[in-house]
Amino acid sequence: MSLEFEVSFEGVPNGDIAVVGSDATLGEWDPSKGTRLVRSKEEPSVWRGMIALPTPESEFKLVIFEAGGNFEWEQLPSNANRVFPSRGVHNGCGLRMKFGVPRIEIKASAEHIEANARATRKIDERQGSALQENLDRKGENAYYFAHSRSFEVPPDAKVISGPGLITGGAPVLLEAGRVLDSEEDRTVWLKDYSWSDGTNKVKVYVPISEGVLPSENPDGVVECEFSMTQVDLTINCKPRRRLRIDKLNGELSTDKCAARVEAHKNRIVLQLAKKRETAWYNLTKK
Repeated sequence: MSLEFEVSFEGVPNGDIAVVGSDATLGEWDPSKGTRLVRSKEEPSVWRGMIALPTPESEFKLVIFEAGGNFEWEQLPSNANRVFPSRGVHNGCGLRMKFGVPRIEIKASAEHIEANARATRKIDERQGSALQENLDRKGENAYYFAHSRSFEVPPDAKVISGPGLITGGAPVLLEAGRVLDSEEDRTVWLKDYSWSDGTNKVKVYVPISEGVLPSENPDGVVECEFSMTQVDLTINCKPRRRLRIDKLNGELSTDKCAARVEAHKNRIVLQLAKKRETAWYNLTKK
């Protein structure tokens, strides 16, 4: 039971690429016992190799073995480890990834695709399903009548698979192993605010959770961009907070708009200067 590893590398690594992980087949985090991949002659930036099927959800990383015995671990966001998918991995499948990028693509083997297609086209396997119950109850008037004909893939039939071709069978996992965004990368969108209308300006009051705005220099973490009919507020904290209001009820004089940070009240007041002194009965247009 094995699978193929395919790793692409941008540039030329200073050594060989290997797979090292928590599973015993990958050295139990001992780089010297990891599985080294072989550089492709046709594609110099691609490294391939076969490894024994590891334990599902076990962790691993890619390593560069440099000349002289030194090694360098790949750097992923938040210094996280990769995780072998718990679904979609089977004997003969392939895992594709790029050095330093968390995403993992899973390529199903041709044998797996063909077995899936043959196994699930047997009409006997529909017994007990909602589709079969509809056929049994309504006969020729059934919505699924076209599915009632007995059909099986002949044993000697050739199942052709590939991009854009549907062969039937259970879903095949195409991608896994994504690392969750770090606090620095994550954005929380703010939705709560109130507003008031004045003669020449509109004020938008944005409540902020206690502790988000620092007591010292709170203005330094707040950015606000004004356009003719939109305001975009960003609070550079962890995680980042944002508020965007589109389709304002009237045009703004952007050079007169401002954002006032009131850290002691845990709020930010957006002062929107009207281009025309007309009453706003709604903050935004529908």
